[in-house]
Amino acid sequence: MEDHAKQKTAKLTAEKVRHALIEKHGQPLSEDDPILMVASMFEMFQDEYDSTLKKHQSAIEKFMVSSSKHYADKVQKSTDDLLNRAVQGNIRNNIEAMADFKDSMNDFTKTNRIYAAVSLCSCVISICLFLSWYLFRG
Repeated sequence: MEDHAKQKTAKLTAEKVRHALIEKHGQPLSEDDPILMVASMFEMFQDEYDSTLKKHQSAIEKFMVSSSKHYADKVQKSTDDLLNRAVQGNIRNNIEAMADFKDSMNDFTKTNRIYAAVSLCSCVISICLFLSWYLFRG
């Protein structure tokens, strides 16, 4: 935008050409001089060029805004998909870990029951041996 402002101040006008020629050559030009007509023609071309540049700049800005929004939406969607996959993967991993833990606990419980049964048998045998010794000691 600053470049456009600088271009406005440097714009070639018939009046600027007239003053420049007076300064450089000391010769004033009349209003209907062909050189000033060429300068006026250049001024019209420059106005048209500036107008076209503004239209192109506006179109480029609109395109950039829409493209940026489009790509930002795509990035957001991809990020959301990755996050969903990560969460789903984490949930799956946790469910698998809980299933493994449940299996381990089942094995542990079975082992404890076996040890409890063995301990009970050992206790019963010990009581039987003690009673047999106590009753038949004599």
